[in-house]
Amino acid sequence: MLPDAKHPVPAETVHRIPNAMTIDFEEWYHGLTRTNIHPESWPAMTSRAEAAVAILLGILDEAGIRATFFILGDLARQSPALIRHLAEAGHELGSHGYSHRPVHRLTPATFREDLEKTRESIQEAAGVPVRGFRAPFFSIDSRCLWAFDVLAEAGYEYDSSVFPLRTILYGYAGASRLPYRPVAGKNLVEYPVATIRLGGVTIPVAGGFYWRMLPYPIIRWALRRLNHQGVPAVLYMHPWELDILQPRIPVSPRERLTHYGGRKTLAGKLRHLCHDFKLAPLGEIHRIWLSTNETQPSYPSK
Repeated sequence: MLPDAKHPVPAETVHRIPNAMTIDFEEWYHGLTRTNIHPESWPAMTSRAEAAVAILLGILDEAGIRATFFILGDLARQSPALIRHLAEAGHELGSHGYSHRPVHRLTPATFREDLEKTRESIQEAAGVPVRGFRAPFFSIDSRCLWAFDVLAEAGYEYDSSVFPLRTILYGYAGASRLPYRPVAGKNLVEYPVATIRLGGVTIPVAGGFYWRMLPYPIIRWALRRLNHQGVPAVLYMHPWELDILQPRIPVSPRERLTHYGGRKTLAGKLRHLCHDFKLAPLGEIHRIWLSTNETQPSYPSK
C-alpha cells in the first residue's frame, strides 16, 4: 500500500515507493512542429525507432526495470515486430494515439476513431491488451475534458495525459497534481506527470526536456521530495532523446533547444535514476492506487 500523500513517510520507506517509468514511443520526427503537421512527409523520413529504443532497452535491462511504453499507432503499423519485442520483453504497452495529433484539435468522434485504430494496431502487433493512454503533447486540458468521457467509454483503465501547469507548448494549469478519477461514476484514473510545489509555484520534474536540462542532483532531490510525501512520481521520456545520431533538419530556435538540447547527458542521468529509485510500469502503480482508493473518488472542477 502507498502511504497517505498528505503525510511525510519514514525515510526507510521512501526507497520502497514505486515510481512509474513511462515511455512515449514515437519516431524522432513525430513531435517536431515542422514535420508533425505534414504526415504525408513521414514515409520519406529516416526511421530511428529501432536504434533509439535499443539504447533505452539496454539501460532498462541492465537495471532490471520494466516500463510502460505508450505506442504511437503509426509506429505500430510500420514496425509491428519492434512493438511485439517490447511486449515479449515484459514491458507494458499503452496507446499514444495514431498520428500524434493533439486531442484538443479532434472532436469526440474523431478521437474515438483514433483510439480504436491505435488500439487495434498495437494489439495486432503484440497480441496484448491496451489499458492505458497518453495524449500526444499532453494535450488533454480544459479545452477538451470530454476526452475523459471518451476514454472511459472506450474501456481504458487509466490515463496519463495531464501536465498540471501551463507551458509554452502544453499544460493544464490548475489541474490536480495527484491521481484522481476524472469522470463521475467511472473507474478511469488520471495520473498526472510529476511536478513539485516550491514557494507556491508548480515546477515540472517528470522527464523529457526537464531531465535533459536539469542537473541530476536536482532531479533526485525533487523525486525524493515527492516520495517523502508518499507520492509516486509519474516519469516520462522518449527513446529518440537518447539517440544522438538522429538526423538534424531545419527547426525553430525553440526546437533547437527543446528537441536537440542536452541529449548527451540523458543516458547517464537515466542510469542514476534506475539505481536510485524503484521504477515500475504505470499499470503497477495503478493497481496499488486502486487498492487504497476504491471508495475515494475525486473529480476535477469543470
